[in-house]
Parts: sequence; structure tokens; C-alpha cells
Amino acid sequence: MKQKESILIVDDNEDIRKSLKLIFNKKGYKTDTAETAQEALKKADKKCFNIALIEFKLPDMEGTILLSKLKELYPKMTCFIITAYAFLQNVRMAARINADGYFIKPLIPEDVLYRFEKILKEQRIEKELKESEEKYRALFENTGTATMIIEEDRTISMVNTQGEKLSGYSKDEIENKMKWTDFVIPEDMKKMKKHHILSGKAGEKSPTECEFSFIDRKGNVKDILLKIGMIPNTKKSITSLMDITKHKISEERLKKTMVAAIDTMSKMVEAKDPYTAGHQRNVSQIATFIAREMKLPQDKIEGIRIASLIHDIGKISVPTELLNKSSTLSDIEFSLIKDHSQIGYDILKSIDFSYPVAQIVLQHHERLDGTGYPNGLKGDEIILEAKILGVADVVEAMSSHRPYRPSLGIDRALEEISKNKAILYDSKAVDACLKIFKEKVNLNLNSIIA
Repeated sequence: MKQKESILIVDDNEDIRKSLKLIFNKKGYKTDTAETAQEALKKADKKCFNIALIEFKLPDMEGTILLSKLKELYPKMTCFIITAYAFLQNVRMAARINADGYFIKPLIPEDVLYRFEKILKEQRIEKELKESEEKYRALFENTGTATMIIEEDRTISMVNTQGEKLSGYSKDEIENKMKWTDFVIPEDMKKMKKHHILSGKAGEKSPTECEFSFIDRKGNVKDILLKIGMIPNTKKSITSLMDITKHKISEERLKKTMVAAIDTMSKMVEAKDPYTAGHQRNVSQIATFIAREMKLPQDKIEGIRIASLIHDIGKISVPTELLNKSSTLSDIEFSLIKDHSQIGYDILKSIDFSYPVAQIVLQHHERLDGTGYPNGLKGDEIILEAKILGVADVVEAMSSHRPYRPSLGIDRALEEISKNKAILYDSKAVDACLKIFKEKVNLNLNSIIA
């Protein structure tokens, strides 16, 4: 059990000392008494008391002087003056020397106890709050990331050392003087204000992070990943800001390298099979439009676009004479052609794409009823991206010239996917494809559309 606070009673009236001590001791407080100011100072010199009750008129010293001396020793000590006269000057004197209040004789012990209990409770709360704030400040300062506390009106009320370094401004310049919008470039302002509004709305799934361009004191623009969260029971938010400028530069370089590698792989297939030159690019265009029409997330759309550009990479292992054969393929020859999906997967699986490119390539000839290849997958066993690529591949292939047949035309291709919708091909992908070709919205597919 937590030990209760200690009390010092200073009064030359023995009855008052005894009665107050008795009632405080019953409540579990450690209580000591002194008859004179000198005796009180000696006891206070050996021990810190939480609270002192001091008679206004003591035999050897004014109670107000004793109070001042005790406050010098222990500034946080709570001190009350006891006086027999409620003169205005006594009240003013008590306030002037930082007394926490006063009691008028005759004392009512229960009233004194009530006032003490209330004061002590307030002291405990204040102490706990201060300790909590100190711990919070320590955590806030040592997160290793630039961190800010944002008020409802967008003012920055707190910023840590890392935030100072990131911005180039000091705490004194930022806290309660600057708003987070001061660090956002104009082009990103609308997006960031919307993000701030959404993050503060109750009852909604709020966005927790976004990227924006941050401008520091010297005018340098930095790529920042912002993470935000609301502080419980307040309208304040806490944000961390990670400088990802170097990461973005590396990411851009990697992206350019990946684009070049994909382009090279696509050209390898085209060099191997001249009759399908441009096939992968056309399929990629159709598949991307289908994915957009289906309103898929941007990352899925990008994965479909990339996979479509190299979906026939496995054909580099197929003999050229089979790819260019003008007559019907035998079962054995067709089985060799069908191997290109698995071979494409084997080529791509070790490349660390951000999307399931290898899986899409592997499954793009699978069909809903299990009649596809290489693994005879059915329904939901086939990933959505592969279903979309499958529809785009069929439409482009039927609409284009092949060594063994002339183009069948776009109408035949659309008829094929319509007839086998929900049987071989995904319904939503087919519907999106039909809508695209019906409207021909910004499509540059003259090589496909007869």
C-alpha cells in the first residue's frame, strides 16, 4: 500500500495540536507537531513534510515568516495559515507569501481534513501528470524520427530534435508559431489538406500514411513519408515524418532498370517470333484498359501491365520452326508450345518484382472450367490478374494474323469471350473488355480492329 503524505502542525495551542494530530493519524497520515517556529524549522530540516499548518501568531516568530522559510526549504510544500482573526490584511498577507489557504479558529477538524484531502489529491494528480509528460517527452525526443504534435487548427504545438533537423527551424521558431502547411509545397497542398481532414474524422477509417514533398528552411524539397494518428480523447494528431528522398532516387533508378529489362525481354520474344511482334504490347494495352475499367487498385493495374508485356517470354525456348509453322500443329508440337507458360514462370520467379508477375504469366492460359494449362486450375484458383490477361490475350490473338491462319477479326474475338463468359473467362473482365471495344475510348488498336 502506498504510504500517505506527512503533515506538520505548528501551533502553540496544545489542544489544537492534539486534536488535529488525532484525526490525521486515524486517516493514516504521518503527523508531527511543533509548538514554536524554531522547533518546526528543526524538524523540517531533518525531514520533508508535504503539508504544514501554521498558526499566524507564534511565540517566537510570525507564522508568515516561518511559512516563507519553509517554502525556501521546500518550494512545493503546501502551507496553510491558521488565524483567529479573519482580517482582510491577514488574508492578503497569506496570499502575498504564497500560502495555499487559511483556516479561521475555532477549527473544525473534519473541515480541515476535507480541505487537506482535496489538496493532496490535486497534488497527486499534478505529480502523475508531470511524470507522464516527462516520460512522453523523453519518448517523443528519442523516437529516432522527426515527430510533431499537430493541433486541430494545424498549428505545430510540439516538435522533437529530429523535426528541427529535418526542417532547419528551431523548436522556438516552430512550436505554437508555425503550421504544418508551412512545410508543404503548393502542388501537394490540396492533397495534404484532404488527408488532414480525413485523419481527424471520427467514426471513419482514417488514412494513416501518405507521401508528399516537404520544403525546409533553405528551400530544399524532400520526399517525405508521413504517418499520422489521433491522440486519444483529443483533437490533436501525432505525425512522424521519414525522409525517403534517397530511397525515392534509388527506387526511380531501379524502376528505370526494370523497365529496360522488361523491354529487352519483350524484344527477345519478338525477335524469336516475328509473327507475334507487337503482340505483347497490344495485349498489355488491352489488359491495362480492362483493369482500369474494373477500377482495380493502381498496384494491380501496374502488375498486369508489366506481366502482359512479357507474358510470352517462355517462347524463347520453343523451336523457331514451330513458332513459324504455317500448317496445323501436331499434339506433340502443341504441347511444346504450351510449355511456354511454365518456362516463362521459371525465368521470372527469381526476379523480385513488386507484383506477382511470374504467377500471372504462369496462369494466363488457365480457364475457369479447368480446361486451361499448364495446371488445369479452376475458378478462384486462378488469380484475377491472370484472368484479365487471359481475356486480353485471346482478343488480341484472334484479331491478329498468325502463320497458320489470317486474322479472324475483332468481332469474332469479342464473340468468343461473350459466348464463353463465366465458362472459360471471368465475367467482369469480359464485360469490361466488351465495353472498351464498344466505346473505343482513346484506344490506339488499329492493328487489332479490322
